[in-house]
Parts: sequence; C-alpha cells; structure tokens
Amino acid sequence: MTRIRHRPLLTCSMVAACSHAGAGTGHGLLARVADVPLPGRATRLDYQEIDAARGQLVIAHMRDDAVVIVDLADGTVKKRLTGIPTPRGVAIADDLGVIFVTSTPDHVVLIDRTSLAEITRVGTGAGPDGIAWDRDDQIVGVSDQRDGALSLIAGGGRGARTQVALGAETGNVLYDGGRRRFWITVVRDDAPDALIAIDPRTAAIATTIELPGCHGAHGLRLHPDGHSAYIACEDNSVLARVELDGAHAIATGATGRDPDVLSVDAGQGWLYVAAESGDLTIFDLRQPGVALIGHDHPGPHSHTVVADPATHRVFFPLQEGPGGKPVLRIMRPRD
Repeated sequence: MTRIRHRPLLTCSMVAACSHAGAGTGHGLLARVADVPLPGRATRLDYQEIDAARGQLVIAHMRDDAVVIVDLADGTVKKRLTGIPTPRGVAIADDLGVIFVTSTPDHVVLIDRTSLAEITRVGTGAGPDGIAWDRDDQIVGVSDQRDGALSLIAGGGRGARTQVALGAETGNVLYDGGRRRFWITVVRDDAPDALIAIDPRTAAIATTIELPGCHGAHGLRLHPDGHSAYIACEDNSVLARVELDGAHAIATGATGRDPDVLSVDAGQGWLYVAAESGDLTIFDLRQPGVALIGHDHPGPHSHTVVADPATHRVFFPLQEGPGGKPVLRIMRPRD
C-alpha cells in the first residue's frame, strides 16, 4: 500500500488551463432526437451501460425494481426484467456474455446478454452501487456502498468473494486495464475523500490518492489517455480531475447541484457530468485541467447519462417525460 501526498489543490481560479476560450455557449449544446416511452412507473432510474456489440442499452430502473434493455438504434424496448430489488450499477462482460447489475440489499444479478434472461444471483456486501468487470482476471468489482468496501468476486462473478474495507462509504468503481487495477471513490470520516486503487489479484490497496476539496466523492471516469481520472463530488458540486501518476495534481470545476453520473465521448472530445438538479455540465477532454465547454438541461431528474461514442448520441432516462411517464430522451450535439 502506498499513501499518496500530492501537490496543493488547483482550482479554476488559480490555473489558466481550467478555462476554455470556446466556453460560455450557454444552454442548448444538445439537440433532442427523440423521446422514447419506457415501461414501468414514473420513479427514479439509475445507471445505464451500452452493450455496443449487441446494439443495446441496459438501464437500471432503480425504484421500479426492474432492468430495461432497449435497442441502441431507436430506443425501443427489447426486454424488461422485473423483481430485481433496487437495481443500480451495470457492467457488461462482452467476453463472458454476461450483464452484471447490482441489487439491494446485497446481491449482483447476472443476465445473459444474448437471450436477456436472468442467469443467477450472487451475494455481495451491503448496499451495492457501482460495478466493474476485470476481463484480465475474470473478476467482478462491486462497490459495497454501505460497507464502505470493494467486493472482488472471482470466477466470472460466480466464485469466491473477497471484501476490501476502504472507508465510510464507497461510490463508483472502474477497471483500469492498463494498470490492471480497480479504481474506486471513497468517502472517509477521518480523512479527506480518496480515489483508491486495488490490485484484484491480491485484494491489496495499491494506491491511495487523497482528494481535499472534493466532498462526497462518487461518480468516476478515466480520461481516454489513461493518465487522469474525473470524480463527481456530490456534496460540494464540483468535478475533480486528478493525475494518476507523478505528483497527482488536482484541478476542479463547478457542476450542477449534486453531480452524479459521468460519461465520456472520446471522439467528440466531451465529458458529460449529469447532476441531480437536472443540469448537465460539459467539459473539454482535449484541454488540460478542467475546461468548461458549456451547459444544458436535458430534463428534470436527468442525473444519469451515457454517450454512444459511435454515433455521439447521448441518452437520458427520465422518470417523467412530457406525458408524466418515463421516457428515454435521446439527444446529440448540435451542428
């Protein structure tokens, strides 16, 4: 385990790289393509994940105890799986042919990505949230939010489970294939929030990067070049960017209130930050630091976002569309 001491926090008021000459375009960066009806009750939806090879989008309908799988081309529903209590995180193991979904109080649901039928359920820690797939070691990493821990489930998600205690609460988790590590956001009571790397083969903490100035570390994405990570800081409504190597410099920028889910479109060069307030903040991946492009407002409760890098379309499952029922709002960058 290495404890990281980094350079002082750099904010957008201190670093010229945190500004963007093309920023300030205001609302309307995205154009609406379609509103596609979704089944179920007008309740909260959560994480979503694109299964590009199968041409489908998997959506956790969190407060309706259902997982909805739609066609990526037009949003039409392919399958709705019910009886899955409080589904949240979604991960696709295309090499294994499995969709993983976390479910309250302490399970991961395995779904066949071809037949779209449930395969089985396996145990994890309390209040599972984010989930990620390590294809190198065939290990599932689960953020056990209420335990403040990461569960490592071997054997393609059906083997032995090892839990690594990390803090008071954990947020999102992702697998970094270049470093062969899981990265996970951690809220701690006795120290600043942190981004922590875990070696999946040994279940050992490999790196701890403290995040002063980031309160309520939750959402997480890697920059496409793999050199830095973006973290959504829920409690003080900022996006933090931290360098994963070297001195671990941090830059921050303001987001909408209570930022939650992040999505990267590398070809477009945009990072999307969706917030509980319904505000969407867009940052420039091609610039150093945290470079603002502008803002939009896809709809009420649009706290979850995913971008399709092949088409640059952006998906927002809304619990209430214009008719008061759930819709999948599909948008795209304006020409």
